Amino acid sequence: MAGVAVVFLLLAVIFILEARKQREEAIRDKEVAIGKVDSQKDGVQASLVSLREDLVILNADLDGGFIALSGLDGGVNALEIEFKNLQFGLGECRTPPEYVEQFQRGAVPLIHRVCEAVDAMRDAGAEPSIILEGHTDDRPFLGTSGECGVRNGVARFSFENNVRASASRAQEVFFTVRDQLKDAGYERDCLDANFVVSGRGQTAPRPGTAGSEPSNRRLVLRVRGDLRL
Repeated sequence: MAGVAVVFLLLAVIFILEARKQREEAIRDKEVAIGKVDSQKDGVQASLVSLREDLVILNADLDGGFIALSGLDGGVNALEIEFKNLQFGLGECRTPPEYVEQFQRGAVPLIHRVCEAVDAMRDAGAEPSIILEGHTDDRPFLGTSGECGVRNGVARFSFENNVRASASRAQEVFFTVRDQLKDAGYERDCLDANFVVSGRGQTAPRPGTAGSEPSNRRLVLRVRGDLRL
């Protein structure tokens, strides 16, 4: 009986030691995971802060009329870049000629800086994304041609057409920018590999504006870094 008791005691000690080892390993794994997340957060934040500073300088070099930037407070993992004064007519999707001229000067340095920030976020272990968002006001879209995604030339009042109009505007600007990058290998490759075009219609008006204001017919570039947990 004494021998059996010793065996059970030894098994209990082994079980306790193994449980402690597993608990300590779980704590170490959690600490490592937390360290990786913190590193990603720091990398994303530093990349976006640096990007914003570079774009402030770029906009000043382009006479202050090219882009507007969102603020970056602690914990923010995205920078919103709005193409300032890029105004679409109601039912129109073509990039305005005066903005094509701005892209001729600003597209390469803008995309270069955005892509550098994305590379830095990826190097930090985060998952970056670049979304070119089209937006509209809340007035019903009416179109009688194939422009802005109207199907079969049939005019219809519908929210769906506002979404199509905003997506078509974003796509038009994407290819306008891309055309300015024809001799820029790094920037064009990055544009093709990383940019996503999205149409948001009337769902996200500019803060502080009424949904019907024409200023909501705009384009926004959103640079974001998500954490890999």
